[in-house]
Amino acid sequence: MSIDSIGLAALRKELLEVFSQGEIVNIFQVKKYKIILEVKPLITSSLSNNTTPLTENRKLFHLHLSLDPSEMEIYFSEAENIPKTITSPFLTLLQKQLIGGKILAIEHPDFDRILHFILQPYLKFGQSKKLILIAEFMGKHSNLILINENKIIEGSIKLVTSRINRFREVSPGELYLPPPSSSLNPLKIDQENFLNLFSSSTSKDKDLNLYPLLQHHLKGLNPQSIREIIFQANLLPEKKIGEILPEELESLWASFHKIMEDIKQQNFNPTIFLDPISKKISSYSLIESVQFSQESKLKFADANSCLKYFFREKQKEREVLFLTREIENTLHKNIVKIKEKIEGYQEQIEEAKNSEEYKIRGELIKSNLGRLKKGDLEFTAINYYSPQQEEITIPLDSSLTPLQNAQLYFKKYRKAKDSLKIITERLKSNQLKLARLEELERLSRQDNTLPHLQNIYQNLVKLGLIKETTVPGKKQKKEDNKLRPLKYISKDGWEIYVGKNNQQNDFLTLKLASGNDLWLHTKNTPGAHVIIKNKGDNQTPPLDTLLQAAQLAAYFSKTKKEDKVVVDYTLKKYVKKPKKAKPGMVIYSQEKSLLIKVDPEEIKDLIPSK
Repeated sequence: MSIDSIGLAALRKELLEVFSQGEIVNIFQVKKYKIILEVKPLITSSLSNNTTPLTENRKLFHLHLSLDPSEMEIYFSEAENIPKTITSPFLTLLQKQLIGGKILAIEHPDFDRILHFILQPYLKFGQSKKLILIAEFMGKHSNLILINENKIIEGSIKLVTSRINRFREVSPGELYLPPPSSSLNPLKIDQENFLNLFSSSTSKDKDLNLYPLLQHHLKGLNPQSIREIIFQANLLPEKKIGEILPEELESLWASFHKIMEDIKQQNFNPTIFLDPISKKISSYSLIESVQFSQESKLKFADANSCLKYFFREKQKEREVLFLTREIENTLHKNIVKIKEKIEGYQEQIEEAKNSEEYKIRGELIKSNLGRLKKGDLEFTAINYYSPQQEEITIPLDSSLTPLQNAQLYFKKYRKAKDSLKIITERLKSNQLKLARLEELERLSRQDNTLPHLQNIYQNLVKLGLIKETTVPGKKQKKEDNKLRPLKYISKDGWEIYVGKNNQQNDFLTLKLASGNDLWLHTKNTPGAHVIIKNKGDNQTPPLDTLLQAAQLAAYFSKTKKEDKVVVDYTLKKYVKKPKKAKPGMVIYSQEKSLLIKVDPEEIKDLIPSK
């Protein structure tokens, strides 16, 4: 529900009671279009929840002003911690001009959806001046504008150039012009003028519904308020203008007149309407309302308490909706991915279980060396390791001797056996991760309260599945980013560093790395320098950590798309940089090599550490 002039009229009186002559202590910007003024009131408030003289307790208050079309807000609260803020040129302008100043008055011109905060800046010397902070609650045209005494714009939260709106430019140095309007101030309409709205209607207007006619002619009223006027007259918004009877017009005037008099007399009835089943907020009203007769009601003593409750609960609903969507999408995507991985690992395990056959072939070749010679393509022998004692045919590499063929099969056996251990560990790791995610999925469906969803969201952040949203701030120096290598933590808990460019490679290898750190690089190919930090006492990294580091070296190289990549590794103390060599250029010795097939999924499993 959008803010209209009824809400502004009700709130203006309460704002004046608290903030008149109040000192602006600080100003914050918490969203792109939301500003918070921190104010120290100087007079006693007569609001029901603020009966203590403010001069005694010196409480600070926050005045919230949001001009976001989808989240327009205005209310005040006792000062709270503001954990996240942003900066902008407009905020800097407000802080420079207004901090230390006073709120002299608050005006509501011509019952439009606009408030003027008349301000006196703090000046040590010179002639005092006045500034006006204008809050325009105009839907997509909403804006917060600071003007001087001569109505010249000092700045605005939204810059509107002539290319955006050729009728009304809002930019520094331009003369401030209020939003154009041909509507009438409803507080100044008497019975004759009200009835003339209908008698002066053209024949074309007679086919219009009642609702659009009133909306067009009455300034400052949102759709809900227009409908309320119609409903309280026992009419329907869809009623045709040409079908309205004289007595119905009288009833419509009586309804309109009563609501306008209540506004003039500050006779408000702040109420929140809740869906009786879901208990979610349907709407709010500051006047007596008949259009929500089926809803549950929450009554408030003043307009500000009602608006504060409404805007904050709506913000919670938006957060719940956002978190629910983010959590559902993240869990579904990752559960599907992990299930596919588990299925793949299970297939690999079944294949690796056949490794015993390689061992049998090697043993049979060894026991038949006298029958074989180099150049044979295959040979047939009785499988003494099988209960059936069947004959099997064993393929041979004709370029190898019989003994070399046996050794080749033994090597395949050992490799398959080693891979079975690694794949089994990966399978268990992913099964545990799947169980964790399925438990989080169950918990998210079980309870959709905001604290519960925030807890689940933070769990997903810790698991590296969601990148936590951060508040925009000052950008880090480019030089710092250039030298900062990527950091990963292996599954065995070892730190792995990866250089992303030549400058990082030099910094990583020549300054960050120690002599007994393990250094990796793709063989004869441009790519990243990779370091496994030694844990002390000359410990040797586990095989899994070595393979993960080799995966990173291969992935961050120009050969990552090849089927097989050779990765060299050696101790960092055997890596040297020749004199006058280009950035990233080194020579090394005492190396060993690994043959790696790049697995992007394995890379994704490695969570970067900040």
